[in-house]
Amino acid sequence: MKILHVAHFFYPCLSAGGVVNASYQIASNQSKDNDVKVISSDSCKERLKFPKGRYDVDVDGIKVDYFRNLSNRFKLKTMLDTPLTAPFKIRKDIKDYEIVHIHEHRQTLAIIASYFARKNNIPYIVQAHGSVLPFFQKEGLKNLFDKVFGFKMLHNASCVFALTEVEKEQYLKMGVDEDKIEIVPLGINLEEYENLPSFGKFRSKFNIDENDKLILFVGRIHEIKGLDLLIDAFNDLINQNDEENDEENILEDIDSSCIKLAIVGPDDGYLVKLEEKIKEYSLEENVIITGPLYKEEKQEALVDCDLFVMPSKYESFTTSGLEAMACSKPLVLTKNNHIHDWVDGNVGLACEDNKDSLRQAIEKILFDEEMSLIFAENGKKLIKEKYNWDIINSQILEIYKRFL
Repeated sequence: MKILHVAHFFYPCLSAGGVVNASYQIASNQSKDNDVKVISSDSCKERLKFPKGRYDVDVDGIKVDYFRNLSNRFKLKTMLDTPLTAPFKIRKDIKDYEIVHIHEHRQTLAIIASYFARKNNIPYIVQAHGSVLPFFQKEGLKNLFDKVFGFKMLHNASCVFALTEVEKEQYLKMGVDEDKIEIVPLGINLEEYENLPSFGKFRSKFNIDENDKLILFVGRIHEIKGLDLLIDAFNDLINQNDEENDEENILEDIDSSCIKLAIVGPDDGYLVKLEEKIKEYSLEENVIITGPLYKEEKQEALVDCDLFVMPSKYESFTTSGLEAMACSKPLVLTKNNHIHDWVDGNVGLACEDNKDSLRQAIEKILFDEEMSLIFAENGKKLIKEKYNWDIINSQILEIYKRFL
């Protein structure tokens, strides 16, 4: 099968978030038995460089064209590419492919690829990756984009991929026919989790005692990730500041200095405010900010934590949560996360979007070893049965075939 993927950020720009990893994993899995190409841009925090040429770049066996943006700053501010050469090359090259898979539709390369796909009667798939509805940031720009390009792109797609039932409802609100919507979740590569690092490497690097309780967050340091709520809840956890809490204080005989919070990820505009909040509560000795960690170093953090927390204000799906499950770790997340329905009481706890509820959920798992073990075992089992790229990619390829 000849497959063209369209992603406005792509590997190695891991700082752009989980969509980069998802599109990379899908393309990598498919490239084993298919003719796969990715078109992307050279944008990242710092513009990507290609000393040997930017077209047909070999990325772990995937062919990638990285179009040069006229302005990397404009791209990062508006999320719109300015790839001046892209229309001419895509117009010519798209005829070589049987199907086009667009990752995140509010982007210039998606406009170009979907237009030429329609012109050449080539079916295309849209996978919004949680960005179906225009909200939270740049709402005005998103609404304008939708009026000019977005609605047409979604409505003319052969199929759209929703990560969850919640996202399916969002597509319906955008006027997409229900029979065009397929639920396709994210996954992880099981092979990468067969030989995990030994316990203690992350703790040793960051001076965390092996007996300390370690809470872990992995993701972009961005306002939408709810890190302000996490710090509020963590402060109450170690200081038991919730005066209305009538429950028995299970931390009464526990030294609060033995509870740590590690925040792992690249700064996406919120680091300064986060550090100010940590300083305001005098939590510098309890909170570790590591910056971004990838591959084995990220696995070291996952192996060493006792609990993985996702306090997001909005989250459609999170690969980091799946990675924690693969490392046999229980989850705590807010109900703002679309996957909370199958997480809660199964692989972790879902809480309300307030600091008391988040603190209570963290406290329950952190100090209940039996509950933690059950959630951990359930999570690892679920990864093997459902949320891995081998199973998911087989589903995707079968969907492709319906339109060929």
